[in-house]
Amino acid sequence: MTIDRARAKSLVAHEADHLADLTIGYPANHFAWRVVLASAEERGARSLVEIGVGGGNGVPHVLAAGLDFAGVDNNPAMVDTTRRILADLGGDPDAVIIADAEDPASLSALPGAGSFDTLVGLGIMPHAHDQEATVANLAALVRPGGELFLEFRNSMFSLVTFNRFTTDFITDDLLQETSSGTRVRVREFVADRVDMNRPPLPSSGVEAFYDNPLALVPRFQALGYEEVSVHPFHYHAGMPALESADPRAFRDESLALEDDDSGWRGLFLCSAFLLRLVRPA
Repeated sequence: MTIDRARAKSLVAHEADHLADLTIGYPANHFAWRVVLASAEERGARSLVEIGVGGGNGVPHVLAAGLDFAGVDNNPAMVDTTRRILADLGGDPDAVIIADAEDPASLSALPGAGSFDTLVGLGIMPHAHDQEATVANLAALVRPGGELFLEFRNSMFSLVTFNRFTTDFITDDLLQETSSGTRVRVREFVADRVDMNRPPLPSSGVEAFYDNPLALVPRFQALGYEEVSVHPFHYHAGMPALESADPRAFRDESLALEDDDSGWRGLFLCSAFLLRLVRPA
């Protein structure tokens, strides 16, 4: 099979031309892929495996960059969809399999396991019950010296949202070492000043996990991973509750912030971040 890289590039360019389209969801993953593929090019990567392929939207990005694509998902329907997209662009559909990031045995069935240059996991870690074990499972898929980009939800964004997450972050994270009496008083004070009804509770009743990017870096450095760094994405030009007041301005200004190079604003204005890790040689 011959990869149709020209068509893959056309699909990526079409996506880029429609980033400001209000009829689609915020194109956060577009900016995540931009970070991943820039690093892959700099390091001379030739292959990439995506964990949680979803609807296969990452396939054109990877093929357009000249990389070989492989992937896994625990949803058979998503695997079938991604296989079709990959085959349509000249790739090998057998390079995408059903597997679970928390099940190393299932991951080991992936052709090329242990040899990939780059790994991407978007939307996986906020639902992983044992983060360290899951990262170890994923690190085993890349070669020694290979890099991983894993998306986490940013708990520090709660300081900007002014909703129930703000209350939880201040009382449970910032003040976790203080007395219960102080925390109760602080919680009452903050709860009276933010919207405790936003965001709505998930229908499943189970919240996704949120992580502090400043805490994750030393944690994974201590586990032996190298070159650990944080790359925020999915900017918000204000509190999410204000988006409906002027959706166009909010969208345009949020997109513009994706190019922010301050080194710190994204820690507060982004709802997600990529944690970059390098598997020890």
